[in-house]
Amino acid sequence: MSAPKIIGAVLISLILFISLCVFGVALSVKTTALNVSYVASLVDDIPVTEILEEAQKQENITDSEKFDIIKGLVANNEAPLKQQITLFITEIYDYLNSKSDTINLNQLLGDTILNADFVISMLESSDLKPLLEYYIKSIIRDYGLPAGLLVDDYLDDIAADIEPWAKEQAALIIPPALDYILGNSDTFEVTVSIEGLKDALKDNLKQSFLSALPQEFRGLTRTVLGKIFDNLFEQASADIPSSITIDEEFFDSENGESMRIDLSEYEQNLLETRDGIKIFNIAFILLIVLILLLIAGIILIHRSIKWSALNLGVVSFIYGAVTMVFYLSSIWLIRNAVEQNEIAFNPVIRDWLVQVSTGALFPLQILFIVFIIIGIALLATFFVYNRRQPLDTASIYSDTAGYREADINRPFE
Repeated sequence: MSAPKIIGAVLISLILFISLCVFGVALSVKTTALNVSYVASLVDDIPVTEILEEAQKQENITDSEKFDIIKGLVANNEAPLKQQITLFITEIYDYLNSKSDTINLNQLLGDTILNADFVISMLESSDLKPLLEYYIKSIIRDYGLPAGLLVDDYLDDIAADIEPWAKEQAALIIPPALDYILGNSDTFEVTVSIEGLKDALKDNLKQSFLSALPQEFRGLTRTVLGKIFDNLFEQASADIPSSITIDEEFFDSENGESMRIDLSEYEQNLLETRDGIKIFNIAFILLIVLILLLIAGIILIHRSIKWSALNLGVVSFIYGAVTMVFYLSSIWLIRNAVEQNEIAFNPVIRDWLVQVSTGALFPLQILFIVFIIIGIALLATFFVYNRRQPLDTASIYSDTAGYREADINRPFE
């Protein structure tokens, strides 16, 4: 092979190797970060309940009522919540991939994660008694009760009695509250009656009073005791209002900032990302075309199966080996980085982050296996290939062959 051909083959091989490296990164991005199925699987695999349980152990807060309430709500609604998040993400990816022309994130939130019917259904299917017990304790602490009542023994019963009432009131509050938060309405004001709560408190505390009478009330008839309790309860609950009004101030933080959601800035970011993805997809296709042209160029330079197999085999094997080293070293670096992160105190989060990070590199694992196999196959072709010898192209009739005149003049029979 002439020197120009050798130089050309080396240059094309180098460009092919660089193109393959870029292709590996682009393929990983396309099959992970830009793949809605992959992102949805990440959401589905988040071990939310396990993370909360491990955090509870790590922080030694097993007696925290609020934490138990949160954990219970999450555990009961983890699957439907993940489903709504997946729908939200899917709509965003449809927009990014130009399957839809416009996007309104506030409306999208209202149709999925913050949909009033969905939120109400979550509450309906949840056990609100732990939350209500916490609320009842705060009312008892703030307003006081008749002395000597065994409140703790009746908290479960009180919570069970008012749970339907609480869910009914929540169903009235949630739709206008979400409309206000999402910007669909400019004002918010809902009045909630708490007579049901007072009645449940009175009925259950009366049982507590009658079952464990203070010393001064013993010996009295049940009718008299009932009137005594009614008077004591009315005095103790006089400051409890018959209803409460919730308005816009409820959604203001301590520093005065509103909790209303405005995602217009993120919509602009999505538009810019959408344009970038279009360019990326075009570049990805052009990169594949370039790789195919480079392979064809190597074959045309050699014009030989044997030497083309050697050239492409070397490039494929080296690329596969380099990708394998990059893949293994990346996993090692990721594990070390996660373990040194502050969030690594929670082993569940640590294991999940490692799983997510290594999963994002899975396309590289497939690539290095495939290209190493292809490289070995092409190199084996080079070593075992026996080039076929050209056929004997000598003319049947030779210019030096002699002919007898008799044969030439012989008539055709």
